[in-house]
Amino acid sequence: MVTRKILPGVIASSLMLPAIPSWSQLEEVIVTARKREESVLNVPVAVTAFSGQQLEQFGTDDMYTLTERVPGFVMGTQVASIGPTPSLRGIGTGTLNPTIDQSVSLNIDGLGFSQALAFSSGMFDMASMEVLRGPQSLFYGKNSTAGVISINTRDPADEFEAEVGVGYEADAEEWQISGILSGPITDTFGVRLAVQQTSMDGYFDNNGVSDGISSLAPSTPKIPESEELTVRGTAVWEPTSAFTAKLKATYNTVDIPGYGGNGQLSSCPDGLDTNFTAPPLDPGIVGALGYYYGTTDVRWWPENEDCKLDDKVAIVSMDPSNPLYTGIRNGGVPFFDLEQYYGSLLLDWEISEDLTLSSVTGYANSEHNVMINGLNTGLAGPIIVADTNFSREDFTQELRLTSNYDGAWNYMIGAYYQDGEMVNRTGLYFFGPRDKGKLPIDIETQAIFGQLLWRIVPDVELAAGARYTDETRKFKPVNLATGEPFPIETYFTDELQTDDVSPEFSVTWTPTETLTFFGGYRKAFKSGSWDTVSNPRGFDLSFDDEDVEGYEGGMKTLMLDSTIALNVSGYFYEYDNLQVGANESTPDGFLIRTLNAASATIWGIDMDVAWAVPSIDGLELFAVANYNNAEYDKFDNALCWGGQTSAEGCDQDFDEVTGLYQAQDLSGGDLLRAPEFGATFGFTYEKSFGDTILTLGSSTLWSDEYAANTLLRDDFYQDSYFKTSASIGLRAADGAWEVNLIGKNLNDEITAGNCTNFNGQYGNVPGTIITGSPTGERGIGGVDEAVCIAERGRELWLKVTIRPSVRF
Repeated sequence: MVTRKILPGVIASSLMLPAIPSWSQLEEVIVTARKREESVLNVPVAVTAFSGQQLEQFGTDDMYTLTERVPGFVMGTQVASIGPTPSLRGIGTGTLNPTIDQSVSLNIDGLGFSQALAFSSGMFDMASMEVLRGPQSLFYGKNSTAGVISINTRDPADEFEAEVGVGYEADAEEWQISGILSGPITDTFGVRLAVQQTSMDGYFDNNGVSDGISSLAPSTPKIPESEELTVRGTAVWEPTSAFTAKLKATYNTVDIPGYGGNGQLSSCPDGLDTNFTAPPLDPGIVGALGYYYGTTDVRWWPENEDCKLDDKVAIVSMDPSNPLYTGIRNGGVPFFDLEQYYGSLLLDWEISEDLTLSSVTGYANSEHNVMINGLNTGLAGPIIVADTNFSREDFTQELRLTSNYDGAWNYMIGAYYQDGEMVNRTGLYFFGPRDKGKLPIDIETQAIFGQLLWRIVPDVELAAGARYTDETRKFKPVNLATGEPFPIETYFTDELQTDDVSPEFSVTWTPTETLTFFGGYRKAFKSGSWDTVSNPRGFDLSFDDEDVEGYEGGMKTLMLDSTIALNVSGYFYEYDNLQVGANESTPDGFLIRTLNAASATIWGIDMDVAWAVPSIDGLELFAVANYNNAEYDKFDNALCWGGQTSAEGCDQDFDEVTGLYQAQDLSGGDLLRAPEFGATFGFTYEKSFGDTILTLGSSTLWSDEYAANTLLRDDFYQDSYFKTSASIGLRAADGAWEVNLIGKNLNDEITAGNCTNFNGQYGNVPGTIITGSPTGERGIGGVDEAVCIAERGRELWLKVTIRPSVRF
């Protein structure tokens, strides 16, 4: 027997993780991966899907918790407006550039996002979430070269309902308060209002200490001290059974005073002592240091800096009375201030019983102000302070016509349009205030797409589709100090145009109702752009499109009277011009670059299994695993880390003028955030005691080591680790109340997905470090240190939800 269930908006899943039923069978899920209702077993897509109940049970309200449930999924974080940087199967974004498209895109209620600042606001009041693994080119607006995270938020209920929730996390002293009101206004019109406010003191101790000359003691003893508000409204109008209009609108603000970005020194090969009077420093620089700091023997971090990932950071504020920070904002205290609002209007019209016309209109607007201690210094004030403002505005429109005939042929055709603008306004303090720039990128995208389905025989279906995309990006940076545009010689090109066809083919064989084999070919791309983290400086700021093509196939099955679900898929993809980020220490200072690695290959196997134990009603065991081989085929233009000698691999691109090499060959090296093996195993259990229901659950992730920095030095790797989460809950059978105790990362493992290399010992002072020397010279700066953005450790949550009866 197979139990059928329709989850609105759910994408096809290779495994719907256990929904904790009280019977010993797994549900077959009816999904809409190809914008049509189909059995999950029949859709040739590798996806992990979750219901809202599953996400709530384990407290999955951020992308980092999600890594414990999705094979091959690793999260990183970058400072400022870059934000979360997810990776799937070793493909993800790792550059310090807010205007680059993410390799893993986000879709919230039909609205696509390729910039990461919206990644947290969607994870509230969710009906379902799906993580599609592998390149996606047909169904989610724009192409994604690694995958898509799709979130569907809850719609108005058929009856009036109210909900009040309160949560408290002990370590960060975090409060989470939410309220929901939902129900019908008329027989054809319903609304839902959901509000959530969070406030926390912070989960890392800030041990920064003022030097009394250039810095101020941290304004917050713990970081990140934050306030966040999310408000979402939904309205659904269904005047007839053939027409539905759904409007979703979200408003989100985040305020983090004393913002430090969770960055902490993780590797200090040379120690942290400095002496700026030593040659070969320019005497002018030494004099400036003495003027700004009162001494030429400057220490950037306190004596107790341990240079390892833990629950302590050391980040000071800047003293505005010091000439180094003349005119600095917010009294020299770092800050993070984000305001964004976005929404979508979804229209579905059943022209006939077998033909549906759909429209998705989207709008998104975000404004982000941020200032950071640019070197994460914990004693003296930093030489570099980044003070930026990032904004983005997008309008998108998609039309889609989908057939659902009983015969052998079906089709889907559509068109997509995007009009967008990103603007990064740069500000830098480097030995005093520096010029500010306005760096806008205009985007116009037009695409047509379609898919043809042919059921050759009842058990075999062929699908062929393609998306044609024409995208133009324009770049017109302006020097705000002069009001004049920067000359094109400082950034090389002001327009990038992409004209691309992304085909997709698949074959599906379903010999029985509970067994499917599938295979297919996919091609996708991600647009090139420009580096906008700093003003043009005389080198090419542009980088090219990232392209991918390859194959994927597998098996999906329900076995033993639907008590076991087993899914296996294998994949092989080749990437050209992979977009990678790197930081470079040069004689003129610190450069942040986005490069195109020539080529890379990933191949591997995903597996997931769920077992509803027949002898114990309500108990389900699950496991997911991923083996992934992800390497650069050719990457001979990789930057060198600061102080790297030619004998250590910095032996490419010799400069006759300086007598130094400028690049290294990382061909055959690991991709960023690409563990070779990862696995998760756990269980869920539910049992009724009269009018009360008990729920239990546990999930343990094991991840192999992976590179947290593109330059692949041994100490730029994240070691292998375990993370275990668990939950226990009680709820009323009628849903009137619910209490959950949730523990995330119970073993308190501090990890990082992104690390930045820089000359920390000497504060990135120009001229202190020599890179690419054939004679082994390093300069007085020695070799680069590493600062990593650490992820949150243990969380212990108590959450109480009350759903009172509502009468109107």
